[in-house]
Amino acid sequence: INVPGSLPHSGVLVPDEAIGADQDRRIVLLVDEAGMVTAKPVRTGPLLDGYRVIRSGLTGNETIIVNGLMHARPGTKVKVEMVTLPPKAETAGLQQ
Repeated sequence: INVPGSLPHSGVLVPDEAIGADQDRRIVLLVDEAGMVTAKPVRTGPLLDGYRVIRSGLTGNETIIVNGLMHARPGTKVKVEMVTLPPKAETAGLQQ
């Protein structure tokens, strides 16, 4: 049996819990340089050990909200607390 495959895709990995829904689309909450929250639509890919592949919508240089999603709303100002996410076993060797 031949199973069709695909070529590797480039993408950005974000924690799956950072992805929200806005009606029929997936969004990620971003924080700009002034501390303002904005919602960015994204096209998601597969889940890899707790991290979701973002096929389009992010460049990888953004500040995203991972914790406190219920309190952050687009158009509000937030205080950013940077965290380093631990590499997961399956994603540690992936090239981004």
